[in-house]
Amino acid sequence: MEHNILENLFGSVPRARILRLFIRNPEERFRFETLVSRSQVRPAAARLELKKLIRFGLILTGFERIPGRKKRKGRASYRKIPVYQANKEFVVFRELRELVSRASVASRNKLLRQLNAVGRIKLAVLSGIFINNGDHSRIDLLIVGDNLNRRKFAAFLAHTESELGKSIQHTIMDIEEFQYRMDMYDRFLRDILEYPHEKLINKLNL
Repeated sequence: MEHNILENLFGSVPRARILRLFIRNPEERFRFETLVSRSQVRPAAARLELKKLIRFGLILTGFERIPGRKKRKGRASYRKIPVYQANKEFVVFRELRELVSRASVASRNKLLRQLNAVGRIKLAVLSGIFINNGDHSRIDLLIVGDNLNRRKFAAFLAHTESELGKSIQHTIMDIEEFQYRMDMYDRFLRDILEYPHEKLINKLNL
């Protein structure tokens, strides 16, 4: 299922990304800078969407106290900064969470194209959030390959996390380490490969 379902349904990419972030992380309180960084939405667009969602009742606002720069008469000063959190009591929050979960499965063709740009990947295993099994998987993404471009992988990770609205738990191994751990019946790898998963790239013929 493609990412653009939510964008089309909610009218814009920024709104869909912000909604995913809040709905997939209902316990987390976001500072504005964190919200912008993790959603990869421009600050002006993020402010506009936040105002709409707050007015609608889906997002709650509050304040967090952080140490100030100056001290007052020997005592540390504090200042308040706004923070934002999903309203779990919103009338259709549960339904929205289910919708976001179903509509956020990444396009396999797009993932494959982006991962191929990272380097010579021999194995890419999708689990967890990529197959809507996040509550029962130890990891979301396993990558096996040599001489991968870590900068490109970091960029891929940040972009994909912004689209999914959730941090991606991942592991990267070189081929030698992977084969050694497979030969040793490594429990971590067995848990990944014996439970629900999808091999996006499988040049090791597993």
